Amino acid sequence: MKSKVTLLLSTVLLAGALCESIRADSGDGAMKKGASPETSSVQEHFVTVENLRIRYVESGGGPAVVMIHGNAGSIEDFEFGAIEALSSNYRVIAVDRPGHGKSDRPNGKTVDVEYQARLLHEVLSDLGVVQPVLVGHSWGAALALDYALQYPAEVSALILAAPAAYPDNGEARLLEALIKPPVIGDVSLMLGRSMLGRHILRGILRRAFAPQPVPERYYRLVASSWLGRKQLKAYLDDESGLNASLRELSKRYTEIKVPVVILTGDQDQIVSPVENAYRLKNSIANSQLIELKGTGHEIPQTHPESIERALGLISTSVAVNNSSSSDQR
Repeated sequence: MKSKVTLLLSTVLLAGALCESIRADSGDGAMKKGASPETSSVQEHFVTVENLRIRYVESGGGPAVVMIHGNAGSIEDFEFGAIEALSSNYRVIAVDRPGHGKSDRPNGKTVDVEYQARLLHEVLSDLGVVQPVLVGHSWGAALALDYALQYPAEVSALILAAPAAYPDNGEARLLEALIKPPVIGDVSLMLGRSMLGRHILRGILRRAFAPQPVPERYYRLVASSWLGRKQLKAYLDDESGLNASLRELSKRYTEIKVPVVILTGDQDQIVSPVENAYRLKNSIANSQLIELKGTGHEIPQTHPESIERALGLISTSVAVNNSSSSDQR
């Protein structure tokens, strides 16, 4: 396992050098305000907690819905319809996890799921967010689950899209394709880096989006952000510690009492629905599962309307529970 991680790290860091040539075609880096597929009502902000500058975007008003991206990823993952669909009825906040997007990452500290849940709690407390619905995608779903276990009285519900909820076989979920080909010499990598970089990135995204095509706009976005050295290091650190966290977290899922809606694509090639979404559904009593047919891993981009549907199910569940409680009194 260690040799594979080393190979992955060296390959990815070399791929990071490809970023500059891709940036030349994709503009000036990460998507700026006004370049997003969403409306200009989505505002970018920064908050400082624990001496870290954390980026978030906010839109709308009403009950708070907090969106947590996966690994790799950033808040832009939710700017392909999800924020826009919800902001007419909710106060929608999406946060860059530490080291991803434009957020800082601490040095010399273990930045595991547990730490990131505590950091998110500090961010939300600073923003005055009370009783949010947490929407977590993939790795972000693990963070949402941990948050609900650490702060059970401070969450109103969870929506978990393509959740990474249980330990896998130990390989990096999203970028594991990089360690499958035969080892390619460093010289060859550097000589053919522009073409190889495009090939690697598109291959990874095809697998993540399959069976849907990769949106060209999204490809250009991640080409200018995922391959930065800071983001790659954050990705690898997050991935390397995830299984250990999930081993402990998964023992406690039965303690979660808030309403939970799980979204899963039936053709997810990154996180097994059977080993994660369905298994999680059986572990949490107050949970519902929506299987999206003909859908892969990138649910926030391909089916943003499913998050709105999940919020509707949560509202119905809460109303039924409140009615039952009134009848019993």
